[in-house]
Amino acid sequence: MTMTEDVAQSTAWSDRPWPGAQFEPRSPNRTWSLNVLLIDDDAADTHLILNVLRRHPQVSTAHATDAPEFALRQLAMGRLKPDLVLLDIHMPRVDGFTFLHEMRQIPTLEPVPVVFLTTSRLESDVIRAKDATASSYVVKPESYLELQARLNGVVRQAAAGRWGH
Repeated sequence: MTMTEDVAQSTAWSDRPWPGAQFEPRSPNRTWSLNVLLIDDDAADTHLILNVLRRHPQVSTAHATDAPEFALRQLAMGRLKPDLVLLDIHMPRVDGFTFLHEMRQIPTLEPVPVVFLTTSRLESDVIRAKDATASSYVVKPESYLELQARLNGVVRQAAAGRWGH
């Protein structure tokens, strides 16, 4: 399935297509609970992360975009209602810290857990993420199995309601 086909299928939550978005629909054979929003500018990482999320029994939908400014508009209009946000830090147009700050200005999204999922191992980024009210900070691993293990832990914590921000 191409990204264009994915965007076309995702219009159920929006009147307009979402640039750079991918959508994973529900499967009738699973138990669901979380709607996850992924914001990452790396297409390969996005593909792998969505692959893990679509297989997790506690994820009902997974939206992904490389356009954080558009995601903020959709969130502000109530067109997206995530239960968990996975957020890259280093993106060209709007970085993860700016996105998180702007998202926290939307009262209905204030309690939504936000997890930085990034390649950055800089201590300054970890400290800044904590100060910015991120729920957690996860470094993207090199192996798919480790990515799966880390994302499974994040989803379980979010589904259990173990995070405020």
